[in-house]
Amino acid sequence: MAADRWWWARTIRRADVVDLEFVVAQGGPPTASRAVRAYVRGGFRSGFALNPLFMERLVSSQLPDAGRVPALYAYLANDVRGIEASVVWDAPAYATRNPDSPDDRGSVLGHAWRRARQEGVLEVSDGERTSWDVLHASACAAVAGARGVIPRVLDAPAAVVARFADDEGLPATPLRETRDAADRIGAALVLALGGPGSEVAAAAAQIAATRPHTVLVRDTEDVASRVAATLPTDAVVVVRGPHAEISADDLLVLARSASDGPVAPLWLGWDGSVASAGTGVRNGRSYRLLAGFPREDAMALGPVVLSSEVDGTTYARPVAPSDRAARTLTDAVVRAPALPRASSRPVAGPDTDIAELVAPLGWVVEGWTSSGPRFRRLARDTALPGGRRSPSLRWAIKIAAPPGRPGEAWGDTHFARGIADALRRLGQEVVIDAYAARDRSSSALDEVVLALRGPEPLLPQPGAVSLLWVISHPDELDRDDVAGFDAVFAASESWARAKTREWERDVHPLLQCTDTERFRPHGTPRGDRYVFVGTSRGIARPSAVEPIRAGLPVDVYGPDWRGYIPPSTIVATHVPNSELPRLYEGARAVLNDHWPAMQRHGFVSNRLFDVVAAGGRAVSDQVDGIDALFSGAVATYETVPELLQTLSSDPDEMFPDPETLSLISERVRREHSFDARARTLLDAALQLRG
Repeated sequence: MAADRWWWARTIRRADVVDLEFVVAQGGPPTASRAVRAYVRGGFRSGFALNPLFMERLVSSQLPDAGRVPALYAYLANDVRGIEASVVWDAPAYATRNPDSPDDRGSVLGHAWRRARQEGVLEVSDGERTSWDVLHASACAAVAGARGVIPRVLDAPAAVVARFADDEGLPATPLRETRDAADRIGAALVLALGGPGSEVAAAAAQIAATRPHTVLVRDTEDVASRVAATLPTDAVVVVRGPHAEISADDLLVLARSASDGPVAPLWLGWDGSVASAGTGVRNGRSYRLLAGFPREDAMALGPVVLSSEVDGTTYARPVAPSDRAARTLTDAVVRAPALPRASSRPVAGPDTDIAELVAPLGWVVEGWTSSGPRFRRLARDTALPGGRRSPSLRWAIKIAAPPGRPGEAWGDTHFARGIADALRRLGQEVVIDAYAARDRSSSALDEVVLALRGPEPLLPQPGAVSLLWVISHPDELDRDDVAGFDAVFAASESWARAKTREWERDVHPLLQCTDTERFRPHGTPRGDRYVFVGTSRGIARPSAVEPIRAGLPVDVYGPDWRGYIPPSTIVATHVPNSELPRLYEGARAVLNDHWPAMQRHGFVSNRLFDVVAAGGRAVSDQVDGIDALFSGAVATYETVPELLQTLSSDPDEMFPDPETLSLISERVRREHSFDARARTLLDAALQLRG
């Protein structure tokens, strides 16, 4: 570790990016060498910064080894042409305008910082320059603890108040989202900080110094009320609470609705379940609506839920007093810590008609606990395709993915949504639980649990039919992991046969599949570049890395690739699921590989089903069953030389002709759709219920 720190320090010192005045303002040492030493010895973890134009956690989130090494070292050791260094200035655009900057000492950061000091202005964005002295002085003052005051008059139609906790995880995101929201409605912006926080303080101060009607203040519980007192009476106040994850779009929804009375977004806790859909009243005491239930239940109540008062620290309200009822807008969502109430509070007003509120869900109030009502789901049935009647059951799909934005990068999340939509088309009620919500308090309502087994263990649920579907990481399961499940399925025929013999219980083959509502041909013209979609997994995945090294035309879409391939080959770190079908169909071919255990045990990637269903062609490492499933639409290889030889061949000679590909695509959509899998799972659940 000492050798690592020595190397980190050496690299940073040579970059000459230490802003000593900024360092001293934080209470740091007065020499560059000592400042660097303090930074690499742990300062980078505790908020100590070396340059006001560099946000540690923002950069760390974009580069490999996030959190393990200092972000400034990782920045200097990588090609950072596309890396954001701060929300204050546009580093990628700066690198484009100054193509020599990545090769300068300190890379793009060093070039921009030294030029700003020499010329007295910083290129904030294309065509926008601002005073370096003003930016620098404001950043130094802020990290030293200086805060402004709320002006006596804010002449704006709205104010966005962004409150920051001492330990915000990634402050760049709320800084960006609240500034964007304020810009789009011409609002004043009040940045309220609870502690010193060098990263957020420096950036917030620089935003306040350059954006009109923006001020950096010390956070207090009454900050929103103090801001409201300075606004016109027809204005609104929008508040982003500490730790809250909310988009600019959702902040705008709140702002535009607040003129009709106080509003709050649907509040989800860190586990992804509802923290509050508003507040209800019973016998003069308040309780949180649907706390501990999945998001889908709150959405089913409709776009607006009347509430006795807004709940949580993220909300919007008119400046003028309003006699309109508070509302929760379920289409707007905030994720924030779900802190339990010490006790229900006394409130004025009539009791909430909770029975009427949940009637559209088919629920009745069965009783009351100290935290609120206890519900029971009424039995009902539905018509299946063909006219057969079936019970409409409540399904809970459990996945290994985390909730919120991180979970969007997981294939398990999108796979769960696909099977959920298919079950809903069969008249079933379906909710999805991220891994953190797998044991949520409201699970007693669930009648069927479908555990999509990936890298993390999932347990059967007492009182419900419990189905286990092993879709990945088969090497991490043993007999105990399937115990208690009423039925077990696996996305590999060979593995299912082997485990049936070994565990002396039925393991039914149920292969992965595709969403035919999305993945179908759109007539996208075929291009001349190979496409790879997916994360690096922290390794140099050969299906992407080796063709790029060989000079073949490959476009990569996915996170965590920096350090493994040239940045010029990374088209984007994310592709919306809605854009994947045309991307797959238009690729020369889509490159794919499997986790070693999945390849060994015959688990065919669901990406291959998606590609072929969309009318695309793929090249993948060999897995038993691929040839039979895809009839030549997926070419396979076993070694890197074989991969490169395959990719160097004429794809039109390697793959079936367009008419045959169309027939293969149609067959995959017919036989391997989420709808087909949902029918199998529903039949199994009904049979097990008797």
